[in-house]
Amino acid sequence: MLITLDHARKVRRKRADLQIGKIELAKKLQITPPTLAKVEHGNYDAPRRIYESVMNWLVEDL
Repeated sequence: MLITLDHARKVRRKRADLQIGKIELAKKLQITPPTLAKVEHGNYDAPRRIYESVMNWLVEDL
C-alpha cells in the first residue's frame, strides 16, 4: 500500500506539532527508525500493517 508524498508530509507535520522525535514515533507505530524514514520520505510501498499503523496514527486525533 503506497504511502504518498502527501501522507509523508502529514506524518512529518503531525510529528513536529506534537514535538516528538523519530525514535519515539517509531516505537509508538511499532516500526523501526529506518522504516519511519522511508515513510517520511514518501512514495513508500508499505506492508499493510505499517500502512494501517501510520494511517491510524494520523486520524486518531480527529
